[in-house]
Order: sequence, then structure tokens, then C-alpha cells
Amino acid sequence: MSLLGRFVDWFGEQTMGVQVGTTTLLFAVLFVMGLYTLGILPAVILVAVLLEHWYRSDMDELEGWNE
Repeated sequence: MSLLGRFVDWFGEQTMGVQVGTTTLLFAVLFVMGLYTLGILPAVILVAVLLEHWYRSDMDELEGWNE
């Protein structure tokens, strides 16, 4: 399972307060990194996570999307 898939599974199991806090912290960290690197580092992280998710996605996860 990919890093993004594990995060989404973990995120769905949390309470509303933890979800809001996690989302706020994630966007705050990406925003600050973007300020210091002119947006390059958050873009690289986003592309890396999406590519990793794409390459590691299981066929079981993809079967439900076609229906």
C-alpha cells in the first residue's frame, strides 16, 4: 500500500478534531516550505507522493473505479 493510501486510511479513522488539526498542520508546513523555496519543495513532495501512490497502487484498489 502506498504512503498516500496509508495516510487516507489513518485519516478516515480519526475524530473530527484530529482531522482538522492534521489538515491545518499539513498545509501550514507545506506553505512555510513553499515560502522558503519559492514553491519548489512542496511541488516536488506532491509529485513524489503521487508518483509513489501511482506505482504502488494495488490492482484491488483500481478494480472498483471502473464500476
